Amino acid sequence: MKYAGRTPSGERAPVVSEPETVEELNRIWADPKGLWGQLTGVQNDKIGARLMLTGFFFLLLGGSFDSIVMRLQLAVPDNTLVSPQLYNEMFTNHGSVTMFLVILPIFEGFAILLLPLMLGTREMPFPRLGAFAYWTFLFGGLMYYSSTLFQLVPDAGWFAYTPLSGPEFSPGLPIDFWVLGLGVAEIGAIAAAIEIIIGICKMRAPGMTVNRMPLFAWAMLVTSFMILFAFTPLIMGTLMLELDRGFGSQFFDPEQGGSSLLWQHLFWIFGHPEVYIQFLPATGIVSMIVPAFTRQRIVGYSWLVGATVGIGFLAFGLWAHHMFATGLSPIILGFFAAASMAIAIPAGVQIFAWLATIWAGRPVYGTPFLFVLGFLVIFVIGGITGVMTAAVPFDLQAHDTYFIVAHLHYVLIGGVAFPIFGGVYYWWPKFTGKMLDERLGRWNFWLLFVGVNVTFWPMHRLGLLGMPRRVYTYESGLGWEIPNLIATVGVFITFTGIGVFVWNCIRSWRHGETAGHNPWGADTLEWAVASPPIEHGWSIVPIVHSRHPLWDQRDLDHGDEKLESFVHGLARWPLRWRAAVVVGTADARPQEVFRVSDPSIWPLVAGSGVALIFLAELVKLRWAAGIGALVLAGAVIAWNWPVDPPMTDEEEAEFEREHDVPVNAGGSVVIARWGTGLGILFVSIAFSTLLLAYFYLRLENPVWPPEGVGWPSLVPMAGASALLVASAVAVAVGLRRLRDGHERTFLVALVATLLLALAGAALQLSEISDAGFGLQDHAYGSIFMTLTGFLVLMFSAAVLMIVMTLYWTVQGTFTGRRHAPVTNISRFWLAMVTMWVIGSATLTLGPRLL
Repeated sequence: MKYAGRTPSGERAPVVSEPETVEELNRIWADPKGLWGQLTGVQNDKIGARLMLTGFFFLLLGGSFDSIVMRLQLAVPDNTLVSPQLYNEMFTNHGSVTMFLVILPIFEGFAILLLPLMLGTREMPFPRLGAFAYWTFLFGGLMYYSSTLFQLVPDAGWFAYTPLSGPEFSPGLPIDFWVLGLGVAEIGAIAAAIEIIIGICKMRAPGMTVNRMPLFAWAMLVTSFMILFAFTPLIMGTLMLELDRGFGSQFFDPEQGGSSLLWQHLFWIFGHPEVYIQFLPATGIVSMIVPAFTRQRIVGYSWLVGATVGIGFLAFGLWAHHMFATGLSPIILGFFAAASMAIAIPAGVQIFAWLATIWAGRPVYGTPFLFVLGFLVIFVIGGITGVMTAAVPFDLQAHDTYFIVAHLHYVLIGGVAFPIFGGVYYWWPKFTGKMLDERLGRWNFWLLFVGVNVTFWPMHRLGLLGMPRRVYTYESGLGWEIPNLIATVGVFITFTGIGVFVWNCIRSWRHGETAGHNPWGADTLEWAVASPPIEHGWSIVPIVHSRHPLWDQRDLDHGDEKLESFVHGLARWPLRWRAAVVVGTADARPQEVFRVSDPSIWPLVAGSGVALIFLAELVKLRWAAGIGALVLAGAVIAWNWPVDPPMTDEEEAEFEREHDVPVNAGGSVVIARWGTGLGILFVSIAFSTLLLAYFYLRLENPVWPPEGVGWPSLVPMAGASALLVASAVAVAVGLRRLRDGHERTFLVALVATLLLALAGAALQLSEISDAGFGLQDHAYGSIFMTLTGFLVLMFSAAVLMIVMTLYWTVQGTFTGRRHAPVTNISRFWLAMVTMWVIGSATLTLGPRLL
């Protein structure tokens, strides 16, 4: 490469020098070897690579084979290659795998793998949470794919629309595999999103303020928040669907007060943001590749950040874009049509910023950059057809035709797959130390570019000619023969390109040319360390003064005297435990040095517990779900069991005095606070989803509750809420006393908290037990009991936390000096009480006021 390893000015980019302690740091940060190391490892590079490889494996296993067979079936009219049932199973599997098990895990893997190096930190904030995310994703994918072994493949489409996916029309296990298997994988996606959010906000190099963050980090930050707000309603929707299927509830049965449209709303609150959840990380990759290959600073950095955030917000105003044909009111249609068109504005800002950067620079047409150019061409075509479908009259004609299939694949392949390939070619040298072959890379690109257009361009014509999506065959004479045959040829060209990519990776792994630190002459921090990186990434944490540190800084460890002393001091101490830095969210000033989690088997055990709960429901051995819950609870307790800090108080105090940065070898106070906050956000979104379902069903039913069902009594419910509020006051008072050093008073307050809470819960549950209706009685009973069950689940988790806090305080773990975990538990308790009061008020006052 002509400009390899050099800045745009022609100077050699800075390279990190390693201190004498590098071998000791490497030893501390290395995961165990062998099988035990594979099961207990938590290092971000291993977890990220596993997510990416597993996602690509699932693509080859399901997404690729299914698409080839489906195109062969449609190559000619009246084909009998596969049966209608098998075709239904294939298109359901194809959509489900690519949307749930391929693209998002690959991008989250990219983030977990790259962000510590890119942000100038040693590790992600919760390495064990990252490992848990991987194991749940793997178990969920395997559970879903096991449906093939038992010939119980889901067949209701990847939308799983009710009533087709309900117990009446899909009474067997296939849809249960879809609901429960993908549900486990969704939990993994949310866990990884929490890890990524905190990593970006709180674990960056000193000096890397928010306006110096790489655009890939911005893209993943917005994406991860979107995952929380999109996947959580889907999890609650699939919970309702499984309750209908396995427990006889009535959420989606119109004859019993339910609504099939409720499922569509819950699904598309996830489904349309999911398109942008997949698109935004791709834009982050593009924003990394374009400056490196044009030798030009990105044009419009602030505009690109604003566009990314804008897309994240607007994406949640589009879900009814997919429901124009369901009979929504004209006002609602107009709002969602306008929002669907408006989102093209920030997307256009991104396109023009990249084009301006290319125009102002000196492009080098390496393989990563070719994939960026292919992305620009194909995605723009998909975006134009997307704006077309935002117009209600056109959408009513094109809805559920092959025009939509063409649009979707132009967006997802052009807007997502091409940047993924470009990103792999771009960062492969960094993590393997070897270059991918450039000649094979060009063959890879052109085969994919030609193949994608040959496959999906004719589908626009098929849609305009009226060919419906999801049909397994068609009659001759409709004018569909030639476009379908051309599309089938295109699929084989496309998969030839994928085969070239796989061969290029294998060849490079075995015989690839050695890559240096920075073969592209790129500008971001990950290119300053060795290829492949050492175990801990950074021995001397960099100090950042620019958005383009490798182009603008001659040295990465120079700053003010205080910062220089700090980063060099961190390279020398500690050498007995894994240490990382927490910085201010906005100013990136060091706030804390904390101990990062060591390798552990408990994330695997916890993931196994989650999988066992879902698997028990799949095979209807519900007693086994209790075992799974115990395994999960035990694993989480063991995972978070307090351990003695591996240093003396004198060592800690000496480092704090010298560098004015607190040290917490028992775990980060700041990171734990953020983790608690995001955990509360997650359960709050789940709770809000149930509230929205309650009010939606209320609007669908003129009589609420149904005739013969009385209103919940006010006095017991109000009394229970008052007792729960009193318990929250007791927790707050106890925490204040603990901070003042009065551990005994704190213990008394915790006991009072438990007694008040248990009394309140018993009072409310005794009233509900005499309600005279159950989960199976009308949609009212279904949402009433489900909302109550959710509150009981949150209550049980909070009580378990209080009990463990009592135990640890008695053991002397929590004192006036070390009480951060107690503070976080009190926050969760307050959140639980708030949800309890709001939920009880909704159940009690809803029938009276609405």
